[in-house]
Amino acid sequence: MKLSWTAVLVVLLAGCGSASRVVRLDTGQTDTIVFTPRSGAEPVALGNGEFEKAVSDLARDVRPPTRPEEAARRLFEVEARSGSYTYETPSRRITPLGASEHLEGQTTTAEVELTRAYLRWCERTGRPGDCLRLLTGSPTVNGDGRFALAMALAKGAVLDEMLEAFKDMADPHAMVAAVLWTWTTYMILVSIPDVTISKGIAAVMTATIISYVGVDTFWGLVVGFKRLMDESDRVTTFNELREAGERYGKRMGRNAARAFALLATAAIGNTAAGLAAKVPKLPGAMQAAAQAETQVGFRLAAVGEVEMVVVSAETVTIALAPGAVAMTAHGSGGNGATPRSALEIAESGGKHAGFLRNYEGKSPDELRKGIASLQKQIELHKDKIANPDKHIPNWSSLEPRQRDALTQKKWPSDINRQTEQLEILEGLLKKLKGNGQP
Repeated sequence: MKLSWTAVLVVLLAGCGSASRVVRLDTGQTDTIVFTPRSGAEPVALGNGEFEKAVSDLARDVRPPTRPEEAARRLFEVEARSGSYTYETPSRRITPLGASEHLEGQTTTAEVELTRAYLRWCERTGRPGDCLRLLTGSPTVNGDGRFALAMALAKGAVLDEMLEAFKDMADPHAMVAAVLWTWTTYMILVSIPDVTISKGIAAVMTATIISYVGVDTFWGLVVGFKRLMDESDRVTTFNELREAGERYGKRMGRNAARAFALLATAAIGNTAAGLAAKVPKLPGAMQAAAQAETQVGFRLAAVGEVEMVVVSAETVTIALAPGAVAMTAHGSGGNGATPRSALEIAESGGKHAGFLRNYEGKSPDELRKGIASLQKQIELHKDKIANPDKHIPNWSSLEPRQRDALTQKKWPSDINRQTEQLEILEGLLKKLKGNGQP
């Protein structure tokens, strides 16, 4: 494939092991840039209040579709499968059934019982009826409906937060169902082997979600969703499906789940360009932007220039315009060299040079003390972003612009600075160990 005016970003995600991830950037104008994403990336912390406010604001521009599964397929340009298909577990191959091969006559007792259990669950949770819109195309919960139900069970707390955020809408349950189906359909799209996303909104979503959660977490969730699909296909009871969903939910974590839900809400009824325009305004965008540069080497502000994403068992390939490549990636110099570390930049008299001078000549114990202090400060600022009212007594009385200045600018900037300083101290300590010091 020839991309004369695009850069190709490849994240090699070998299986689900712990092998180092490698990022390759090829603009077609310079030598290939190869670097390893910075380790230790964590999902951007999103506080309860800012998450609920963000999805509530996004939902104001959305009219929930009456058939959310079909709407999600159209959004991601997934060909309709007539609501009925076979799913082969070993190969994970989906085969559409013909128009005359509907589920009638194929419904099993287990499917009927699972559907009844699902409806009872809706009733118990205060959402009577088909609360997740799983039965709009079939009389029983099957196919993608099983996956959507498993996702709902995986992160019920986040769905409850969205339900609270949408409480003033005419039909909050319809909005939650639209987000769930968008989220689930996207995960199916990136998890089935040999799927190529040539362009569109899914490409922007993938690039953005990697920025929010990091390469390793993203791939771990893709691998985990493949397993969830297998388990959802095999189980026969609601309780078994719940257990499979809860296992995946623990792997995902609250912050990653909120990031996925946030992007799914922003994507509903949107376009690639429209979603890209919303990304910089989302909560946590500044932290995600910093992580985009260290994880995949592109500028999140230019995510609208993403043209293609290809996800397979081994790689995630992103094609984007050269202008979207981050300066940190350009600074690697190509030919397989890694980008300059924070320590190397400081040693050359650049950013944090003064900080470096303060620690040069320090003993290993003094460096470890500095490392522990920075780690504590980073965790403190993450908690400030996630729970600002715990640290600012009059938080609720601050103006929105003041709150945004802290959660979107100052505290994320503090975290970025402290992370770079942490990298410098860890680099100094590594050098001392290399010279034989304990």
